[in-house]
Amino acid sequence: MSYSPRTAFSLTALALTLTLAACSQPAAPQANAGGQASSQQDGRQFGYDGKDRSWTSTDNGLTTLTAQALGNGDNLVSDLPWLSATSGWGPIERNMSNGEAGSGDGRTLTLNGRAYATGLGVHANSSVTFALNGQCERFTGDIGMDDEIDDRGSVVFQVYADGVKLYDSGRMTGTTAAKWVDVNITGRKELKLVVTDAGDNYYSDHADWTQPTLRGCKVQSQPTPPAPTPPAPSGNVQYVGPLVITKGGTYRGNWQSLNPDVPAVFVHTSEPVVIEGSNIRGTGHLIRGWGMNLTVRNSNGYGMNPNIYGRAAGRFIVAEELNSLRVENNYLEGTTGIYTNEFYGKDASQTIKVLRNRVKNIDGRQSNGNGGYLDARAYVQFVQLAKIWDVPGIEIAWNEVINEPGVSSLEENINLYSASGTAASRIQIHDNFLQGAYAINPATDGSYSGGGIMLGDGVADNWDHPGSYVDVYNNQIVSTSNQGIGISGGHNHNVYGNRVLSSGRLPDGQVNKAQNVGIYVWDTVNGKSRNLWYNNTVHDNVIGWTRVNANNSTWQNNTWFADCTNLCYNNKTWSGAVTNATEQQEFQLWQGKFRAAGLSVGPN
Repeated sequence: MSYSPRTAFSLTALALTLTLAACSQPAAPQANAGGQASSQQDGRQFGYDGKDRSWTSTDNGLTTLTAQALGNGDNLVSDLPWLSATSGWGPIERNMSNGEAGSGDGRTLTLNGRAYATGLGVHANSSVTFALNGQCERFTGDIGMDDEIDDRGSVVFQVYADGVKLYDSGRMTGTTAAKWVDVNITGRKELKLVVTDAGDNYYSDHADWTQPTLRGCKVQSQPTPPAPTPPAPSGNVQYVGPLVITKGGTYRGNWQSLNPDVPAVFVHTSEPVVIEGSNIRGTGHLIRGWGMNLTVRNSNGYGMNPNIYGRAAGRFIVAEELNSLRVENNYLEGTTGIYTNEFYGKDASQTIKVLRNRVKNIDGRQSNGNGGYLDARAYVQFVQLAKIWDVPGIEIAWNEVINEPGVSSLEENINLYSASGTAASRIQIHDNFLQGAYAINPATDGSYSGGGIMLGDGVADNWDHPGSYVDVYNNQIVSTSNQGIGISGGHNHNVYGNRVLSSGRLPDGQVNKAQNVGIYVWDTVNGKSRNLWYNNTVHDNVIGWTRVNANNSTWQNNTWFADCTNLCYNNKTWSGAVTNATEQQEFQLWQGKFRAAGLSVGPN
């Protein structure tokens, strides 16, 4: 069974009236080595210490600016989110020169004495990539070495679109006059702006893309990012009846079960089993077993309405008393996710890995027995780890999960119920894209308690095994209603470097009634009294969790740190409004992110 102790539990009753800004500890200004601010403007102030100061972006570059969607007509590139960005010395700066190795330390963009209000300040060797989606006609702008380095430096500017070089400036130095770039990008999908060190070295290579503009853009309104296209099997795929596996080995095929009480695949062995390249569908659980040593990869799983009153679709995998589980590069649609309960593995190689899966609509809606659904749900998740105690090597990473309102219903996307890693090998939940967690009727139901990631669940039922030793980082969590991330019990949870954003609205513009808080830290069962609550920290996240008032005004309810003081710090508030367009940009950022990492999400 699935553990859900927080049935009908919601933070809304306690947090509804709170308007807490994210805690922030801005860095103190630093003096230079001499203790005085430098006034030199001839390039000599930029010293190179031989250390690697290169930089790679971990977000879309708009954490301190209001994100702008690509609009009709002309668009300043410096207002748009990038898909990926790197720079040879310090971060790429928007609307200022490169400066030095820190963020925000540049000056006014200046080429040959002319100041520019907009642009990108970079340092060789650099590249920055933007989505075009075939919607714009031309890219234009002035380029050159910034005046802050005087006559020093040498670079080459290059413009690529879809991997094809469209422009090369030739070698430019601090004495070269600015050049005008005008490139045809009609029909192109991606734009990459590159600055090289001209083949010598990168010393003083401060380069500016000024007034960079996408021209003649024609954009059709898209209220929501696209749900992943299901790699459904072709119509001529022939399913056979349920499969029972009694011996280890590798299995490939197309299996189904139209009986909700019979899994499509039942694994009845503890020998290593691999299921790959398969299609599995059913009205009950798709894969089930006890004591399994199971790998499922490059397969498709489809949940179906069980057509039994009050019953929800089955899990993709139910693994109980398991020895090992790896779930990699699969596609799931309409299932109730992956459920694990109790871990019996002893070998050092045995653990749990859920990696690079693409998931659409975790669906816990209960059937009405006649092809439709009730206004009731089962408490299900994309992944739940239940009573998984002191297991090293657990990793949930690089998964794409998109749940759409009206055709899905789940508790959290990821739920850790009395689950723990070890001090030496903590559970790793990282680099996932999780979008959507909705009530069945999200425009009217304010009691919904689901969300993005829940840590430390189940303490009241498992005092001897509280959740612990978990790292949650570099995830993108979008529009998951009651919370983006919650820590409700246990100890040694570390949440950092995540992007947690929501417009507070459904894709059709209606208000999400259950919208609550971005990140919360709350000892829900007073674990402190038993010394079971400590070392839970939340830091360096970007949060923009929008609440919409009755008069249509908005505010951000980013954090509720009821039981966190000095261990919750340096979290940044998203600047400006979080809109449906912002949520679209997060999906674009995610796509660029896993591609830049050289990964494939979903079946290969």
